[in-house]
Amino acid sequence: MNRAVTQIGLGVAVLLFSLFATLFEGSEIVERPFEWEYSTPFSGDVKEGSDISKLDYFVYAIKFKPTFPIVLAISIVYVLVVAGYLFISRKRFYSLYLPVLAVLQLIVGWFMFSATTSGAQALSYVSIACGLVFLLTVLMYYFAPFGSRVVNRR
Repeated sequence: MNRAVTQIGLGVAVLLFSLFATLFEGSEIVERPFEWEYSTPFSGDVKEGSDISKLDYFVYAIKFKPTFPIVLAISIVYVLVVAGYLFISRKRFYSLYLPVLAVLQLIVGWFMFSATTSGAQALSYVSIACGLVFLLTVLMYYFAPFGSRVVNRR
């Protein structure tokens, strides 16, 4: 239990750092008025930089500076998995939790797959990869009997 709490704490720390870094990088849109038409779906019609929503900072960062948005997405998934492991006590229920996360990751990746910017495509690939890892984990769990190890140690 103590290990899981430490992992959640570290995951939340990385999540908060990447959140603020993403907002900082996305705030560059205020200084680029030629991008306002294409990168502000949440703000609507923008006349001044102060009209731009903070959610549009994320859109701009995902499109043009995807490093911290990708770290943010991975840390969110990590915290969800560890929190699910910590709070869901029954193995059978946790084995239903991971497939739901896998399907959500695959859906998000599929919707972003046809993006025109390289940053959004990179986030799409990361989302699909996370979904496939979850599916692989679930398949390994279902095909291994309870109480036995998936990998034999010698």
